[in-house]
Amino acid sequence: MSEFIVRKMTADDIPQVAALEKELFTMPWSEQAFADELNNSTASIVVAQAGGEIVGFADMREIVGECYINNVGVKMRHRRKGIGRALMQALEDSATDEAEFITLEVRQSNEAAIRLYKSMGYIKVGTRRGFYEQPAEDADLMTKFLKRVVMK
Repeated sequence: MSEFIVRKMTADDIPQVAALEKELFTMPWSEQAFADELNNSTASIVVAQAGGEIVGFADMREIVGECYINNVGVKMRHRRKGIGRALMQALEDSATDEAEFITLEVRQSNEAAIRLYKSMGYIKVGTRRGFYEQPAEDADLMTKFLKRVVMK
């Protein structure tokens, strides 16, 4: 396994993160979108760095106790080395004590990501029909409950 560190993203990381986003996703965020996210007080963005290279990143927003993961990406040649799990754990660790759950959408065909999320305690709670474009695909909505939710 290669050595890597996970840390908070900085403005200096934006070009590498945006390039990785473009490499991994069919509808990538722009550099400006990442700059805006860095300035968003509800966002937590982390990167995985190996040597001087950004090899992964993850982004989450927390709004009134609800956490939403927007993006998780790891360079193809660095997959299956624990980087995705470390990024997800860093996001979970960044959630405040008020956070009740963390949720995300994942392409139904992304079996590796679904296995990772399930292994970390996420469960499928629904389907978002037609959520993805280029190519069109449904998303599984997966959630990890951080606190016991009591319905009244």
